[in-house]
Amino acid sequence: MIPRLKPYFSLRELFAALSPSSGKIVQFENEFSTKFGCEHGVMFSFGRTALYALLKAWGLEKDEVICPAYTCVVVQHAIVISGNTPVFVDCEEGSFNMSYDGITDAITDKTRAIVVTHLFGYPMDVHKIQSIVSDAEEKYGNKIYVIQDAAHSYGAKWDDELVTGFGDAAIFGLNISKIMNSIFGGMATTNSEDTYNKLIEFREKEIKPAGAIKTVHRLIYLVSVMVAFNQVVYSFTNWMERMGLLGKLVKYFDESTIEFPNGWNEMPVELEARVGLVQLSKYDKIIEMRKGNAENHLARFLNFSEFHLPKADKGATYSHFVVTVENREEWVQTYMKKGIELGILIEYSVPEMPSYQPYKRGSYPISEYYSEHCINIPVWPGVNLR
Repeated sequence: MIPRLKPYFSLRELFAALSPSSGKIVQFENEFSTKFGCEHGVMFSFGRTALYALLKAWGLEKDEVICPAYTCVVVQHAIVISGNTPVFVDCEEGSFNMSYDGITDAITDKTRAIVVTHLFGYPMDVHKIQSIVSDAEEKYGNKIYVIQDAAHSYGAKWDDELVTGFGDAAIFGLNISKIMNSIFGGMATTNSEDTYNKLIEFREKEIKPAGAIKTVHRLIYLVSVMVAFNQVVYSFTNWMERMGLLGKLVKYFDESTIEFPNGWNEMPVELEARVGLVQLSKYDKIIEMRKGNAENHLARFLNFSEFHLPKADKGATYSHFVVTVENREEWVQTYMKKGIELGILIEYSVPEMPSYQPYKRGSYPISEYYSEHCINIPVWPGVNLR
């Protein structure tokens, strides 16, 4: 069974996890932020915690935060739990990312931040975003913070420039489904000394120390993942998931609830930073192989009329290779019989979820379409679809 995703682990990660250390969190923050074009990095237990911390550090309360209608719902969770209001923007026609006109139309005198999500590794035009924001700031006289959501877009570039070097800050998720990971974890990066200091102050005051048991849990999880994603074992893992036996290990949201996971307000542990440093050292190779696999997919399916392919983008880093199809479940089953697991990453449009109905303004037809028709083909390093 070829899994829909697979972390790029080897014995190096295991050895790092088993090696006692101190100061690795700071080292990981410094090396990570440098790699992705920023001066400062602050590590948290989850990417959503990083977003929450930014909103709190900037003192945003009862303000409007613009975000995509089609994205991972944890973004909106962080906005609501921080005491702010999500304002949804539908996708650009022909793109998985937000509509530029939609962003412009959504900005009001209550707008204080925009979460610019570069979904599936496809970059948005960061220059155009900055121009929209500058015009709005002049019109309304308010500072509007720009947050690059790079959870899917490590290293994505627009006009050969890292998207994470633009705006006021960037956020990353570091769980095993991401391009690179620290088992769990998240990161906020910024070029602003003031924002960095505020994040550190927030973390010192609001984030609790992690106990030794968290380190044990992370080690067990790492070992379990390395076993579960073995290509032979994965057939059994996949069966367990389909039978609903893995529970919250694979389900990260409840459509009726806005909540954070347990431990969201705890510090990450040294073990996670050690694993993250190993992954960071592999990053260039990971991206090279992902791009190579994506190029192979583009060529393989170019004349396959049933799959509607994304536009080729030299700046994309392909956290997922996503196509749109009719009869999605039929294709999932067809490929399952071939021993290939297709993924359905975001099978919802956030404004249509019961918990977000109070925040809905109008309709989001493109987002709804993608929620029903998107499917992703494995693109992880080493995958061979034969």
